[in-house]
Amino acid sequence: MQPNIILITTDQQRYDGLGINGNEILQTPHLDALASKGTNFSNAYSTCPVCIPARRTLLTGLHPTSHGLTKYQDGVEFNPPFTLPGLLRDEGYQTQLIGKLHLHPQRKRFGFDNIILSETPWPKPYSNVHSENDYERWLKRQGVQTHPCLNGMGNNSRIGRPFHLDENVHHSNWLVQETVDFLNHKRDPSCPFYLHLSFWAPHPPFTPPAFYYDRYKDEDPKTITSKWTPEIEEMPSGLPTDSVTGPFNKTELKSMQAGYYGLINHLDDCISYLLLELAQSKYGDQPTYIVFTTDHGEMLGDHQLFRKSLPYEGSAHIPFFISSNNISLSKNSSKDLVSLEDIPPTILDLAGVNIPDQMDGKSLKNIIHDSSQKLNRTTLFGECGGQFSNQWLRHNNLKYIWFPKTNQEQIFDLEKDPKELNDISGNQDISSQLRELMKEHLKDREEVLYEINSLEPLNNRPPRVFWKED
Repeated sequence: MQPNIILITTDQQRYDGLGINGNEILQTPHLDALASKGTNFSNAYSTCPVCIPARRTLLTGLHPTSHGLTKYQDGVEFNPPFTLPGLLRDEGYQTQLIGKLHLHPQRKRFGFDNIILSETPWPKPYSNVHSENDYERWLKRQGVQTHPCLNGMGNNSRIGRPFHLDENVHHSNWLVQETVDFLNHKRDPSCPFYLHLSFWAPHPPFTPPAFYYDRYKDEDPKTITSKWTPEIEEMPSGLPTDSVTGPFNKTELKSMQAGYYGLINHLDDCISYLLLELAQSKYGDQPTYIVFTTDHGEMLGDHQLFRKSLPYEGSAHIPFFISSNNISLSKNSSKDLVSLEDIPPTILDLAGVNIPDQMDGKSLKNIIHDSSQKLNRTTLFGECGGQFSNQWLRHNNLKYIWFPKTNQEQIFDLEKDPKELNDISGNQDISSQLRELMKEHLKDREEVLYEINSLEPLNNRPPRVFWKED
């Protein structure tokens, strides 16, 4: 019997956005319990940590350099050679998406039999790329005339506050209700299903229901200040609420953390409801794999930085685990170096479907069934273009970062320094090997000029790409 497969993705959730991953403040008991039933990957990365490139990778198993988008760019039509849901559909699976897809054009199914679509909780009827929103239509059917973002918290704002409407009409609640409705009333009983539940949270606006915001509003910020974080001499006024760079004041950081943690805690409870409904449904005794991850992380004020697209752990290091119902799995935490590219081939392998040779990722099936198995990947490459364009690699326990616009570089030893507090790019014995790896990786990229002799090690100075030197 082919297994059912549920892929649950959040948006903008840091690796430490789960209690099981070391967060002692944030409450995620249901996801923690689910992760402990299977394999929790402690070294998972988004190789282009921004929305659309990461979601293309999740759909295809292709690295951003293979699928063709290495920066945030809306409105670009995507015509991949294959998709994960399409390959599963062709082998008899019922395929369903509920939530965010963030690919162009909207309503293109990309191999899904059906899509319930909402890219954002903020209705944008006049947008050229985000006008379709099933959440907006549902709200109107519930008689809700108030705009769900009337509170003024923008889609990239660092300011947090409680959701101003009833909890029952929160975006996360709606998504999980639609998912339960699919399981109970829209399933084809003659075939297995592949369900992708795609949450918007904890992406801004940081507006969880009041109960969850209040739980964290008095907690001091857990933000990280490193040796290379610039010293704050005077707190500026009038900083745009979506600014990637600080400095950010403590009041804003507290509301940001309360909203962010509240959204995660809330969706943890929503997922608990889904799992309870699944267990009680007619499919509760069927073999089902449950895969959990996100598209990228959130800096959340670390190093006085906010949002995503950056090569640092807050942005690129992500939660990822594979669990199950009615399937025996190895219960372990894997330190293998993995990425979003590995999820599509793993799901295909679990379903017994052939993996296309063109996929860049590798199947993790053997690891989740036998903890002694290893992927033995030593190096992972990532990049993200745009205002803060960066190239980076993770090699064993070392991370190397290069900023092409300034030709500056940073190096961190993540085993000794997991919070990236101390930049060791001045160590030539370490930098020489990492530079050669980056040079080899970029050798066929004509648009990228990487010259080792002109590189500038930052060695704990603030990167000029964020903060211009006085």
